[in-house]
Amino acid sequence: RAALKLWDRVLRLGGATADVLRFTGDALVAVGEYAQALGAYRNGLGLDDGRADFHHGLGRALYRLGETDEAARELETAIGLGAGLASWLSLSAILPGCPGADARRVLEVRSACASVLAEAFGPIPADTTRRARRSGPVHVGYISAFFDRENYMKPVWGLLNGHDRSAVRVHLFSDVPVEPRWPGYERHPEDCVHGTGALDDDALAVLVEESGLDVLVDLNGYSVPERLAFFLSRRAPVTLSWFNAFATSGLPGLEYVVGDEEVVEPGDEAAFTETVLRLPVSYLAFRPDPLAPPVVPPPCLGNGFLTFGSLVSQYKVTPGVLDAWAAILLRAPGARLLLGNSALGPAENRRWLAARFGERGVAPDRLDLLGPAEHGAFLARYDRIDVALDAFPYSGGTTTMEAIWQGVPVVTFGGDRWASRTSRTLLARSHLSGFVVDDAAAMVEKAAALAASAGTPALLAELRSGMRARLSSEGACDTAGLARGMESLYRELRAGAA
Repeated sequence: RAALKLWDRVLRLGGATADVLRFTGDALVAVGEYAQALGAYRNGLGLDDGRADFHHGLGRALYRLGETDEAARELETAIGLGAGLASWLSLSAILPGCPGADARRVLEVRSACASVLAEAFGPIPADTTRRARRSGPVHVGYISAFFDRENYMKPVWGLLNGHDRSAVRVHLFSDVPVEPRWPGYERHPEDCVHGTGALDDDALAVLVEESGLDVLVDLNGYSVPERLAFFLSRRAPVTLSWFNAFATSGLPGLEYVVGDEEVVEPGDEAAFTETVLRLPVSYLAFRPDPLAPPVVPPPCLGNGFLTFGSLVSQYKVTPGVLDAWAAILLRAPGARLLLGNSALGPAENRRWLAARFGERGVAPDRLDLLGPAEHGAFLARYDRIDVALDAFPYSGGTTTMEAIWQGVPVVTFGGDRWASRTSRTLLARSHLSGFVVDDAAAMVEKAAALAASAGTPALLAELRSGMRARLSSEGACDTAGLARGMESLYRELRAGAA
C-alpha cells in the first residue's frame, strides 16, 4: 500500500503513461481496491484502447464488484485482441454467474477454453488408465486445494466423515499442506492422504495411477485453474466432478458430474460435456459447524423494524440483484439492509456500492456495509439480520448453509441454471421451503410482505428457536444420505468401468 501511495502521487501530478496506469490497476486489484482500479484501467484505455491487458484487468475488477456481464465483455474483448490463456480461464470461471450468459454459452466458452489449454500444455496424454476393480471396497480419490477450508468444505466433510469404510477406501490428494488434523475432517486410520502441492500434473498423474483408484473426484472446478489441464485426459477408470461444479467443465477428462433433481432440471443435460448424474438427496447436504455461535432471537423483536441482509461474496451482487434489493427497501420504507463481504473492506468499494443503491433511490443511511471479519464474528452478523436475501443468478452455497444454521431464513428462487439453484436444493429439503419463490419479482413481493406483516416478528422468533433441531433431522443436513447416495453411484460406475 505504501507503493500505491507513491503511484497515486505520480497520477495526481499528471502525465502517467499507459504502463504506469496498468501497474497501478493491477496493484489496486491485488489489495482489493477494485473500485479505484476501475479508474486506472479506464484511464489506461483512454490512452490505448487496443491493449488486451487493460481489458483483462478491467474485467477482473468489474467482476469483483458484481458487474459480471460487463466484466465478461471486457474479457471477450481482451481475447479478441490476442490475450492468452489467462483471459480464457477468467471468462470461463465467471460465466455461470453472468446474467447474460446461459448454460449453452458456458458450454461453448469452456469447451473452447479446453482447446486453448490443450494447445498451451501440449498434446493431450493418451488414456492409459487400468480397468476398475470388480469387487471389494471402491477406491475413491478426492482432489482439492481447499482441504484446509473448514467452513467452505461443510458438504465435503459431511460426505467423507459419513463414508462407510467397509464400502469405500478414501484417498485425498491435497494441493494445500497436509495437516495432522484438518478442522472438520474425522480422519479414518485406513484413509490415505497425499500432499500434492509440489507436484506438476504429470507427477500427480503417476501418483493417482499408483494409488489404484477406481474413481477420481474433482472438488476444485474452475476455482483452481492451475489444475484444469490435469483433466484434459481421463486419469482414473472413472472420473467425475462434484461439490464445486455448477456448470459443465468442458474438459474431456471428466466423464460425469453429480448434482440432484433440484439443481439439474430435465433438458439441462444438453449443456454438459459430462454425463449428468442426479442424487436422490441434496448434493450439498452439509455438516453443521459445531463451533458456530448460538442462535439469538431476531433483531426485529427489539428494534421494531425488519433488517434484511446478505453475506454473499460481492461478485454475486449483480445489477439485477441490486435492482431487487433496492425495490424491497423502497416497498418497505422502515426496513434496513446489511451486507458484509471481503470486498467491502476498502472504503472506496463501500462508497461505490452505496452509489449504486443511490442510483436506485436508496439512501445510504438505510445500508450497513461491512468488510471482512474473523469467521466467528462473521457468523455473529446474522444476529443483526432478520431475513437473508439470496443472490442471483449465482446463488449462495456456504452462505445459505450458514444463514439457516444461524436461524435466519433465506428468500431465494430457482432460476435458469444450476448456479441459481444451490440454495433451492437446501431449502426445498427443509421446513424453509416456503421461502423458495418463483422469480426475482416474487422475491421482492415475499420480502415486502414480510416487512409489512405485524406477525413477522413472532414468525421469525418461532423459526429461530427451533431451527437447528429441525434442520438436523431434515434433508439439508442429511450427510448420511449423501454418503449412501454417492457410494451407490461409485459402485454403479465402477461396475461399468470394470
